[in-house]
Amino acid sequence: MKIFFSKLLTAALFLIAIPSFGQESLPEKIQTYFQSIQREFPTEKSYLHLDKRTYTLGEDVWFSAYLLAGSNQIPSPLSRTLYVDIFDGEGLLLEQRKVRIENGLGAGDFKIPRFGKTGTYQIKAYTAWMRNFDEAYFLSSSFVVVDGAAGSFLPKVDFKEISASAGQVKYQVEIEAVSTSGNPISNQTLELRALAGETQLHKQSLSLNGQGQASFSFSIPEKANPSQSLELTYFENGDYPVTQIIRLPYALKLADIQFLPEGGHLVIGKKSNVAFRAIDPDGTPVDIRGEIEGQGFSSRFGGLGKLEFTPTKADNAANITNPKTGETRSVSLPKADSRGLVVQVVNNPSASFVTVFIQGEYEPNSLLLVSQTRGVINYMIQGVLANGVWGVRIPRENLITGINHITILSSDGKPLLERLIFVQKDDFLKLELTSSGPINPRGKIGLDLSSLFQNQPMEGSFSMAVTDADQVSDESDAFGTIFSSLLLTSDLRGKIHQPGHYFKNQEAETLELLDLVMLTHGWRRFSWDNVMAGKLPEIKNFIERGINIEGQVKEQTETKKGLGGGKVNAILGDGVEIVSSEFGPNGRFIFTELDYQDSVTVTITAVDNRVKTFVDVSIIEPDAVFSKIEGEYPHQIVWPEGLAATFAERNLLQQMKDDQNILDLEGVTVEAKTIEREDEEIRKMYGTGDVTINPDKIPGTIAFTNVFQLIQGRVSGVQVFVSGLAVSVRIRGVGSANAGTDPLYLLDNAPVDAGTLLQINPRDVSSIDVFKDPARAAIFGAQGANGVIAVYTKTGSGMNYKSVGGTLVTKYGGYASPREFYSPKYDVKTAENAITDSRATIYWNPSIKTDAAGKSKLEFYNTDVAKRQLIIVEGMDAEGRLGRVVKVIE
Repeated sequence: MKIFFSKLLTAALFLIAIPSFGQESLPEKIQTYFQSIQREFPTEKSYLHLDKRTYTLGEDVWFSAYLLAGSNQIPSPLSRTLYVDIFDGEGLLLEQRKVRIENGLGAGDFKIPRFGKTGTYQIKAYTAWMRNFDEAYFLSSSFVVVDGAAGSFLPKVDFKEISASAGQVKYQVEIEAVSTSGNPISNQTLELRALAGETQLHKQSLSLNGQGQASFSFSIPEKANPSQSLELTYFENGDYPVTQIIRLPYALKLADIQFLPEGGHLVIGKKSNVAFRAIDPDGTPVDIRGEIEGQGFSSRFGGLGKLEFTPTKADNAANITNPKTGETRSVSLPKADSRGLVVQVVNNPSASFVTVFIQGEYEPNSLLLVSQTRGVINYMIQGVLANGVWGVRIPRENLITGINHITILSSDGKPLLERLIFVQKDDFLKLELTSSGPINPRGKIGLDLSSLFQNQPMEGSFSMAVTDADQVSDESDAFGTIFSSLLLTSDLRGKIHQPGHYFKNQEAETLELLDLVMLTHGWRRFSWDNVMAGKLPEIKNFIERGINIEGQVKEQTETKKGLGGGKVNAILGDGVEIVSSEFGPNGRFIFTELDYQDSVTVTITAVDNRVKTFVDVSIIEPDAVFSKIEGEYPHQIVWPEGLAATFAERNLLQQMKDDQNILDLEGVTVEAKTIEREDEEIRKMYGTGDVTINPDKIPGTIAFTNVFQLIQGRVSGVQVFVSGLAVSVRIRGVGSANAGTDPLYLLDNAPVDAGTLLQINPRDVSSIDVFKDPARAAIFGAQGANGVIAVYTKTGSGMNYKSVGGTLVTKYGGYASPREFYSPKYDVKTAENAITDSRATIYWNPSIKTDAAGKSKLEFYNTDVAKRQLIIVEGMDAEGRLGRVVKVIE
């Protein structure tokens, strides 16, 4: 598939500066390859600006989406569909949003389940086109969710000692359990589990003393698990479990500690800068100190550091110590060659050139230096070593902002040395904010936003979050910004610790730390072997310009002749749109570039040239890219006091505007009855439950793998635990949590076990009824003593999901319909406005446009409690130039 990206290519060619060569075959081959990549395979990147990064259960997450394409990163003219997957604190997929992208911009929201899990929620954002390349291009981000009502159990855990021997890792631990008021949880019993993903490594009960303290030890197998956690459960009032999960640290022996010489090689007798990186198997940095041949060193930030080292022998090792736990180990350095090349790159931001020094011996003595940023070649030059040295100066004016990759190749195209540097030029938008109006309760606030580029007014598209600065802090360092995402993390493989930290200023210390990232994260977008062979990417996923519906036509009764091919039509909704397509003898068809929101009824009719309407039609549901990822866990339980203090007031305000068709508001479910709903209720011989869950009203269920995901976090007092093929459900107020008895499970009115329900495809579920009230569950007798979960499938319901006579009536999800942010107007008195307003997010606007003068005016009302406001604005202009401003007004 070819995509002619002329604008990007023109910009790329303009930046190339290639001195004359005696022999141009290798440079021409490299240049031709990269031009083909730019023209035919431009990559896309996405970024999500969230209104904040710490939430309480039941809150809304608001986001603005930015999608850029090509090496110059302009607003993408390619994909119009961005997939946003949200995972809970244990890495389980909760929902998937299809966000409509127009001119590189989109917006969406996500409701955190009121009764869901807490922890670090993760986000993956990607397009179908991105899937043809490396997952490193996918946006990976996160936010923290806490239970504002769970201050009854806030354990502090201190791992005093960690040791590894005989295949076991032993932990010596001290714990102190307190409530949010600081009062100890005295003389209570905790349940403790050590987990690696869903695998239980250790389990024990723990008795707290009168001060809520305990000291204990345990061991787990010594293994580099992708993630591991410590789960602590306290039974509030003796029967209801309150669980907190923290990260379980690793032994130093399991850490990945690498020493990385600048350029990639050590040569005996040649001085080199040697960077190092120490990370645990889950990507968390490890602080270390150590020594090599009597030369001491220690990590600086994020487990990174460097030292100058001149090897005198081939084999060298570093003695490493973890200063926190006292653990020690020895790590070998890369083998030093007796002869070869080393490189030193001087990237002084105030200099007009980036200087590259190559030293050593290499035969044949003919080298090629290639400098490129995101596939845009900005400098190539051939040279030879003179007295063992070759120096090159790359004009800084040739370079573009971002990660620049410098490679030294042999005359036959073999990469000998490689070095990443970060280049930051004066090509960002300058954003300015001025405010008017005092920060009074419910007072009107005016904001003026201006956007400039090199002191000239510039039109742009931006998103703005205004939050209560006493409830929300600026967490940009930890979670990243539009700069760190689109210029750093999206071009590097692996996790970058606190990516926003590297863009907080332009001071020497920050730039040095950023260079350490360059020295320790050497990922290329391409393989030099592929460049030399002219091998281009393989395209399996095409650019999506809208919603695609793919399907299959089959004979009702198989014949020797088979299908002959024919036409297929689809009616969306109540005839809002009618589309047509064709299918061949294989029966496959696809409707492309559809544009609709939410889940709509789709009527598909197929007529084959040979067997006419004696065919069956089915939809091919796309498989989820991710159904579960490794969980991320905090080092300690973080309790945001300001946010938790307003939880009850914010929750009340939230309930007034929530969609009650999706969330259970303490047993009250309001639904408009339709003929389909009445037909379904006839099937429910035991009546409807206290709560009815309608899967069609839960966005993102296309990615769910079992029916219990439909229940998780959506019903008050119901906790769901799924581990592999094991399922446990606890319903508060019925039965006994300590007895461990599950509720009664029904499938289309017939009793089944949890394992049977686990095998049901969520797409086949019409509704789920949960019986929590013992009085309502009395109809089930003793079997219903622990509550009842009744699952009803779509078969026999009001909607026909089976093909009849070449016609299929089904439902298919479209773009997520962005909700409007609730921003009250206090110049008018209403009943709604009588409720105390303690919102943490005061104002959210995902689509702000500055005009030709670079100006935009905004107005909103303050809450009842905010005395200081944190304002964060991010965005870009039509050329993809990025801008960001943070301001606190009070």
